[in-house]
Amino acid sequence: MVTGGRGTLRAVPYLSDIQHRRVLDAGGDALGRLRDLAVMPGDRIPAVQWAILATGDGERVLRWSDLAIEPAHVRLRRRLEGLPPEALPAGAVRLGRDLLDQDIVDGATATARTVTDLQLEESAGQLRLLGADVGYRGLLRRIGIEGPIAGIARALGRPFPRRIVAWGDVRLPERAEMGAL
Repeated sequence: MVTGGRGTLRAVPYLSDIQHRRVLDAGGDALGRLRDLAVMPGDRIPAVQWAILATGDGERVLRWSDLAIEPAHVRLRRRLEGLPPEALPAGAVRLGRDLLDQDIVDGATATARTVTDLQLEESAGQLRLLGADVGYRGLLRRIGIEGPIAGIARALGRPFPRRIVAWGDVRLPERAEMGAL
């Protein structure tokens, strides 16, 4: 685990661990905040391909490969001026906007679940979407109190399980129901 600005960045991070982190350019100047990440949902374990930054001038889409997660922030690998403008293609899914607090179907059990967080994995410079957290832990993580509550549950000898639906088992709602992408 790595500690930083919004608490703990786990070896296998969750969207809530990195969403809203400061984004710095290659020279260390603040550009804005990481608003969202986007994937093309067709793969069993899709790679994050885009980052959406909130800047003083609005949103800016960047390729994820142009960014690196650091302990307290996200940093551009090159100067912003050298990066071409990007746009999300049709069919791209924004993880925060389109999935958090939305209902999905767990294809393994055919039950509806509400997404409370998204489990990611960083490996070899790629960030991949592993699954949807559909339990209370995800919600508690997002508000910053998962650690203390897990500690209390452990001290009381009570289970406090993770409830992750593997991305390959996630069935998304119809695109029209997800709003304009």
